[in-house]
Order: sequence, then C-alpha cells, then structure tokens
Amino acid sequence: MRGLTAVLILLLSSVTNAIAQEGPYRITGHVISAEGEELPNATVLFEDRLVITTDIHGDFEIRNLSRGRYILEVHYLGFDSVRTVVEVKNSDIHLDIRLREQDRHLQEVIVIGDHYRTGRVEQSLTVRSMGDSEIRKQNAGTLVNSLQKIPGINAINTGVGIAKPVIRGMSFNRVIVMDKGVNQEGQQWGADHGLEIDQYDPDRVEVLKGPSSLLYGSDGIAGVIRIAPPAIPVHDHIVGSLFTTYKSNNQLIGSSAMLEMKKGGGFVRGRFSTQDFADYAVPASSFVYNGYVLPIYDGRLKNTAGRERNFSLSAGIDRKSLNSSITVSNFNQAAGLFPGATGIPRAYQLTPDGDLRNIDLPRQRTNHLKVISNTVMEFGRNWLESDLGYQHNDRKEEGSPHAHGYQPTPSGVLALGLDLHTLSANVRYNYRTGDQLSSTMGFQGQYQQNFRSGYEFLLPDFRSSNAGIYSYHEFSPSQVFSASGGIRFDYGRRIIEAHTEPDYSTPEPTDSVTRNGHIDRKFQNFSMAIGLSYYPNPAFNAKLNLGSSFRMPTAPELSANGIHHGTFRHEKGDSTLQSERGFQADLNLTFARRKLFVLLTPFASYFDRYIYLGPQPRFSDLPAGGQLYQYKQNNAFFAGVEIETEYPLFAGLNIGGSIEYVWNLNLDTGLPLPFTPPFSALGEIEYRPGLLREGGRLSNLFLGFNLQYTSAQNRVDRNEMPTPGYLLAGLSSGVTFRAGKQSIELLLSCVNLGNAAYMNHMSRYRLLNLPEQGRNWIVSLFWPLDIMH
Repeated sequence: MRGLTAVLILLLSSVTNAIAQEGPYRITGHVISAEGEELPNATVLFEDRLVITTDIHGDFEIRNLSRGRYILEVHYLGFDSVRTVVEVKNSDIHLDIRLREQDRHLQEVIVIGDHYRTGRVEQSLTVRSMGDSEIRKQNAGTLVNSLQKIPGINAINTGVGIAKPVIRGMSFNRVIVMDKGVNQEGQQWGADHGLEIDQYDPDRVEVLKGPSSLLYGSDGIAGVIRIAPPAIPVHDHIVGSLFTTYKSNNQLIGSSAMLEMKKGGGFVRGRFSTQDFADYAVPASSFVYNGYVLPIYDGRLKNTAGRERNFSLSAGIDRKSLNSSITVSNFNQAAGLFPGATGIPRAYQLTPDGDLRNIDLPRQRTNHLKVISNTVMEFGRNWLESDLGYQHNDRKEEGSPHAHGYQPTPSGVLALGLDLHTLSANVRYNYRTGDQLSSTMGFQGQYQQNFRSGYEFLLPDFRSSNAGIYSYHEFSPSQVFSASGGIRFDYGRRIIEAHTEPDYSTPEPTDSVTRNGHIDRKFQNFSMAIGLSYYPNPAFNAKLNLGSSFRMPTAPELSANGIHHGTFRHEKGDSTLQSERGFQADLNLTFARRKLFVLLTPFASYFDRYIYLGPQPRFSDLPAGGQLYQYKQNNAFFAGVEIETEYPLFAGLNIGGSIEYVWNLNLDTGLPLPFTPPFSALGEIEYRPGLLREGGRLSNLFLGFNLQYTSAQNRVDRNEMPTPGYLLAGLSSGVTFRAGKQSIELLLSCVNLGNAAYMNHMSRYRLLNLPEQGRNWIVSLFWPLDIMH
C-alpha cells in the first residue's frame, strides 16, 4: 500500500503542473468507402489511446478538446487505414474520410496499410488486431480458437469448449490475457483450464507477440492478448444486436443479444450469451491406447457435450475530461470430459448412454465473476488511466471417486475444487513533452488467495502477491524514425500452506503423509526493453524490439503434487524453482503496396532457468494417476518466423497466405521442449463480386476457400508422443441483406471440408490418440439494431 500511495502522489503532483488551454473544441468526422457507402463500426484511434467507433451512419465525434495538434487514425477491416495530424486552433474541425487504396482525401495523411496486421508504425512491438466482425467470421467456438488464424497463435484444446492461448510455442503463465485493462486470472496454469471469456462480447482484440513484460507484467514473456473495453458511444441512441449460430458437427446452438443506450453523459450496455452443444463427431470408429483398440460408437466421443451462460453489464459516464465505467460480467460453463481423460480408458465406459447432450461424469463446472472499473481523466494532452478489478474463479472438477487404498471410498463427486479470488490494480499516467516525446509511468498490483476442496489433492491453499512499477518512453525525432524503451521493477511473494492427508497405503487410519510442506518464497528483479521503428515511406516499416524479462514461479509450479483431473496425468511441482530470465529479440518487416502486402517476423529468445512441465518415464503411484509430469528448469532457446502475405489478382479476387514455425531446444538435455506447435502453412482465396459492393439490398458478398497444412511434429521431448501431419480444407461465404436502414449479415462456412481424420499435437486428447472434430458446417446470422437514433 505504501508503494501504491507513493506512486499516486507522484502522479497527482505531475497532474497539477498541467497547463489549462482554451476550448473546448470538437473534431467530428464522416467515414465512407470509395463508392460512398457509409462505414458503421469503423475504429477511430485518437492520440493512440482513445478508441471510439463510428455509428450506423459512419459518423464519429471527439469532444472537449483544447488547442493543439492531435493524431487521428481511422481503420476498417478490408480497407486501407489512414493516419493524420489534425490541428485545432480556434474552431471545431470536421473531417470527411474516404477509405480507399491510394485515395488521399485528407491533407497530411499517411496511408499505413491494414492496421489490423501491423500496429501503428511508431510502435516496435508486433501487433495484430481483430474486430468483432472478423471474430464473428471465424466463429470457432471459443475466443482463443477464433484467434488461431493469426500467425504465431495456437490453442491448447480439451475437446470443443475448452481452449487456452499459445503464442510462439509458449503458453500458461507466459501469456497474459488482459480484459478491459485487468489481467484475466482463471487458473491459467492448467492445460485443461480454458479462457473464461464470452467469445461474443469483445468489440476489438489486440494480440501483442513478443516480449511484453515491461508494460504488462512478468507473465508477458510470450505476449499479450488485450481485449479492449467497448468503444465510447458518440450520440444519444438505443442500439443493439442479435447473433445466432448453428454448427452441424456437435449440433451447437449459440446466441448472443446486446443492448446499448446513451443519453447525455451517461451510457449503459448489456449482453447475454448462450451456447449448448452435444457430443462431437469424429471420422473414426475406434482409437488405440496402450496397445488396446477401443471403440468410438456412432462416430461420436462420449460425454464431450457442454453449455455456457454468460452475461455482462456496463454503465458509465462520458463527460468533459472524464470517462469512467464499471463492468460486471459472469462466465458460466459446464463441459463434459471424455471418460478416458481422467483415468485409463476402458471399453465399458465408452458405451452410449442414449443422450448426446447430457453432461455426465467426469466434467468441469466453471464460474468466473468479474467486476472491473475503468477510468480515464484527461489533463490537456496528458491523461491518467486507472483499471481496477475483482475476480472470483470457482472451478469444480467432478468425477466418480475411485478406491483410496485401504481407506474408505470418498463420498460425493467433487474430485477437485479450486476457488481463486483476485484483486488487481493497474494505474498509469501518460504525458507528452512536446511533439516528439511521450512517456508513461505506471503501477501494477495483484493479490490472490486460493482455496482447495475435493477428495483429490493437486494444489494446496496459497496466497500470492505481485507489485510492479515501470517507466516507458517513446521518442520520434523525425517523420521516419521512432525509438522506445523503458525499465520495470517487480516484486512477488508466494505463501503456500502445507498439506497432510491420510496414508492410503496402510490400513491404519491414524497414519498420514505430507503431500507438500509449507513454502514462503520472495522474488524480485528488473525488466527492460528497447524498440526501434523505421518507416521511410508508406510502403515499408521495419521494427526491432529487444527485451530482457523475468518470470516468477507460480504456486502450482512450486507445490503441485497430484492428479490433474482433465489432463490424465500426475503433475508434481518443485519448491526450489528459481525465477527464469529471458533475453528476446523480435524483428517485424512490413511491405505494403497497392497490390501486395507482405509481413515477415523472425524472432529469437534465450531463457536462463526456463520452467516447463516435462513428461517422465513412469506412471503415477496414485490410483488412476496416469503418466507423471514434473516441473523442471533448464536453459532453453526459442527461434522462429511468421510470414503473412496478400495479393489481389484482379478486382474482387484476393489470394493470401501465412506460414508459422517455432523451433526450440532444451540446452541442457539437447532435446526439444514439450508441447511445441508444429510448422503450419495457410493458403486462402476470396472473391468479392463488384456487382454487390456498391449498396442495394444485397451487399458484401464474398466466397472463400482455404487450405491449411500442418506438418508432423517429430521434434518432441523424451517420453512425448510425435504427431502425424495433416491437410485441412475449408469454405467461407457471406452476404448482407439490407431492409431500409437495418441489415442482416448471413455467414456460412465449413471446417474440415474433407472430413479428414487427424490428431492435433496441442490437444490434451492427443495423449489418448483421439482424432479431432470431423466436417463441421457453420451457419450464423448477425442483425444490428438501430432502435432509436
């Protein structure tokens, strides 16, 4: 608390020095396509921080401005983005912005290509963004799976509804997911613990690939997935949207409804989403485990059904120099686990139960409650941001209790309960020193407390605290070059309670065994980074980011010792683990001409004392414990490359593709690290007929075809299984129906068009040699509603 108080005093003292300027003035704008079609939901970045969207007519408004020069950037998926400097003198400014390749409708505009691929030119990190329309188009079942089209992004899957992000071969506590300014905390150390976020809720998602610890904390070694708060409404209105989807493979029925109202300086926004899905189908009638051939009845994996019920409610004020909101959200999911996922699979467990939608044992039940407060206070060209949050992650892993040695079989079905409470604070003051230098000073703090329950033991009760302060600066001495850098200090403490339980190997009820002792560890260290960006013309941008970061061991890495319910393995921690230190380099080369876009991103990292969960050459001594996995620490090296390209063959027809590859090495054993994604290449072709691009009852028609090749993964750790390669084909199409001012977007796609039988190296069911989903037809409708404007 003393550190937080000192930082706040320093920030407030800086604020008092801000010089008031005359005003207020406004910047208004109207965004249209080259054919004159209004572009609703175009994204407007003001001073690289304030994000708003255009309304249904393509209009936006920025209010309460003083005299000065401001940076404005407008982008819309499928169009070239523009960036301009607007000078406010003695009156309001209105901009008519026409998005089209090589169209310079504004003075002092730089066409920067697609912001969704490159990020702003001054920024040295590799950034890729996805708007809500692209997320709807992917519609992959979870938010993480919907991001997999981005090169370098993968997912660890457990069935259909459970997925966690992987960035450049690293996952778990090396990837930060930041929802509305607060780090998502949901037991992310578990391979079978998904990301508890409603996939229909985000308006915009940014993926930062590469070392991000300086601004986001020690867990950002691999990168950050940042979910932006909903854009500030511009005009008084009542708007909404309806989205519904159906998937043939597992008979999924999903829907989401949103309603937003703004009047004067206040606004409120609510969303409710549901998903219900049945056991999913695979193109196989059997699988082989441990030499035994086991049946897959009717081509469906038993007990892989699930359901979700999610809601969010936001309310806030938008007044002169102050924007503040509070969001309450709740994610609730129940998901079945394939019977063999929590023990050795046996044929009698796999017989059909006559109900494809029931969620039987074993299963997961997860409820994640979040309360987040976001506030921005402006002081001329400087501003203070505050993101505060409380999270309660309640995870229950349920199953039929097995025999406990000589002791009585436990009662009830709760195998493992994990009850995690998290308090978070993220405060930063942003200020400019002239037009060339901008700076950020920030503080991040977090406190966690976790309680365990259930008849199985994996993780003891623990308390965890982190605190970090940082200083970051961007310097742009010319129109073609920028430099950035900063330093950060972090401190953390882990207090883990000892756990003793009955000794099930003896008949004496008084005998006991200690699964882990009391642990009290403290960690502290510095992180730093420097970045360079060179943009000599609108067609080329080179970015280099160098970082030195460290990551503290987590409570599970220090103390886990038991069966991880959904991953079919015994996980064991090590209380002597030290902090890991990483040295990382990331290069981003972007070339964008009118008819060609190329993005090349090589990267390399060296880690001292890299922490990972490695498979061991023996099975657990615990009943139905599966293979033993041990948290270990070795020096490691990562390298890889991502390539993305797009080229229009002729009007309306575009081809594109991407390549991603990660190579790593355990420098102590000479072997690869486990859970490494294989080489992958994606090719796409999309046709948008010009006949339907200029308005009318039908518009935005597109037809697409894609092929994804994933190579065999034979570079595996000792005792890890290699995985064969595969080729998948897919279709995508869509059209917008217009009725007056309203429109309905229809999307139709097919995943795994050829119904290929393949195994995913990143799937937890890979351990059982289970194939992935077969052919899956997806139909979706999106209906934006302009109720009152």
